[in-house]
Amino acid sequence: MNEQILELRDYQEEAIKAVSTEFKKGYNRTLVVLPTGTGKTIVFSKVAEEKVRVGENVLILAHRGELLDQARDKLRFASGLDAALEKAEFTAIGSYEPVTVASVQTLSQEARLHRFPRDYFNLIVVDEAHHCISSSYQKVLQYFNRAKVLGVTATPDRADQKNLGQFFDSMAYEYPLHRAIEEGWLCPIKAQMIPLELNICEVGLSNGDYAVGQLGHALDRYLNQIAVEMLHYCKGRKTVVFLPLIDTSQKFCELLNMHGLRAVEVNGKSPDRQQKIADFERGEYDVLCNSMLLTEGWDCPPVDCIVVLRPTKVRSLYQQ
Repeated sequence: MNEQILELRDYQEEAIKAVSTEFKKGYNRTLVVLPTGTGKTIVFSKVAEEKVRVGENVLILAHRGELLDQARDKLRFASGLDAALEKAEFTAIGSYEPVTVASVQTLSQEARLHRFPRDYFNLIVVDEAHHCISSSYQKVLQYFNRAKVLGVTATPDRADQKNLGQFFDSMAYEYPLHRAIEEGWLCPIKAQMIPLELNICEVGLSNGDYAVGQLGHALDRYLNQIAVEMLHYCKGRKTVVFLPLIDTSQKFCELLNMHGLRAVEVNGKSPDRQQKIADFERGEYDVLCNSMLLTEGWDCPPVDCIVVLRPTKVRSLYQQ
């Protein structure tokens, strides 16, 4: 344990106390809703620390490598605790660490899951808890069904309209986005429309949102015009662009570079994406293009401009 003292914000303290209260009331599966950028990871790290102090084991469950790394880093920062890793070739079996950070894709595999006793964990934290209704998460959660569950998310609603109340017994705490802005923890959102008539009336729907493949092709004819407009609005700003397809993202990145903006593109298949993201954060690039890869779990406070080129009907996706 390190000796640093982390000064929590008022709402973070309120959230931590609320979780404890819900568990004492007998609710075994509770939810905390905090907007992106307000420190969800700090909150669940402090809850994990409280459990470890009384001798309990904690599992932190996430669905992407970036979220696992972030959870381990923030856990160490907030509490001084190290965590074992259950992912690919790494396993927590045989570790003396009371906290395990696990990839749901790994842990939901029968061979990995059944290596753990069913009562191994006392608390399971589900990061980005709106995913927890999916079969892979449910497989893990039902196996460790004696553990209490804390879900954290910025967006409790799902594109498929499934209700998280199917799984969670209560909502311990919710900190609204408007309150976070009013209290100065998040910057005000300023929307800038560009003079572009985008026709996507022929794009079909899939699972309640625009079909991604059709959407990407519909955007192609507008990419150069958008790149030109970005020269006016994004020059001198650290900018992230969200696009629907990898192919579209790569095309747009090339156009931005042609017009003089230093742009780089990352996607789920990029072998060097961590290096590219690190280079962007250090200022080697002005613009980071991605096809919906960075919607969850990525922290980069210097970003001050977001370009949404992925039209959506889903509020939670837009908010993320």
